[in-house]
Amino acid sequence: MPRQDKDEKYKASSGFCDLSCLRGLLIAFNFLFILGGCGALAIGIWTVITKMEYVALLGSIYYNLIVYLLIVAGVLILLTGVLGCVGAVQKNAGMLTCYFVLLAVIFLTELIVGVLAFVYHDSIEAELAGDLTANLNKNYNQTGQDSLTAAVDEMQQNFHCCGVNKYSDWKQSKFVKQNKNDLKTPESCCKTRSPLCSQRDHPSNIYRVLGDKDLGCLSKLEEYLKDHIFILAITGTIVACIEILVMIFAWCLRSAIRNEEDEPY
Repeated sequence: MPRQDKDEKYKASSGFCDLSCLRGLLIAFNFLFILGGCGALAIGIWTVITKMEYVALLGSIYYNLIVYLLIVAGVLILLTGVLGCVGAVQKNAGMLTCYFVLLAVIFLTELIVGVLAFVYHDSIEAELAGDLTANLNKNYNQTGQDSLTAAVDEMQQNFHCCGVNKYSDWKQSKFVKQNKNDLKTPESCCKTRSPLCSQRDHPSNIYRVLGDKDLGCLSKLEEYLKDHIFILAITGTIVACIEILVMIFAWCLRSAIRNEEDEPY
């Protein structure tokens, strides 16, 4: 059968979208997919650079796991996107098969990111309530706990807060019991931080109350982490949704190429 007749026969039998149409759709959605991967990678790197200052306060590894899985998925998307474009342009069924398999792996990674983020978003309040109190009482300013101590100081200064639920939480801590300068709280609780400033725990001196509201750090840290975890969850979910469309077009194009190759001349 002449090549032209073969192409006409294939086009007539390929439904609403012929081979060229499938190639165009795959390349277009693959481009969106690559943009989504760039976005996921950028958000992951941005999180590592600017949003990891309080990780030492968390008792689980889920926050770190979510962030680094998102970065891995973003890198894989960029590499896989190139393979998909080359396979579509060259009409290479083998490349498209590899592309589809890699898409499945990335989809599972993004799905894990999204599920973990949404689950962790709902459970972080309970985790923080227990772990933050234990960390402040036992580990603040103790040997080998430099990262935790720095995180607590930064949290209290940035959020203008003191203690977990209120400033008096520090009364039960090793730091207050062991210090020889009669400090009532860490110096990071002071509104104007200076050496020994927390010997005086009057509301005018430390972050203690605002009207009738205790200025504990729990609610502020929880809100901060929840907001960012939600961003991570939405990012993973959006990229995964785009990927489903890319997988569909990749498989359809692969099948169409196989059918074309199997047609007798």
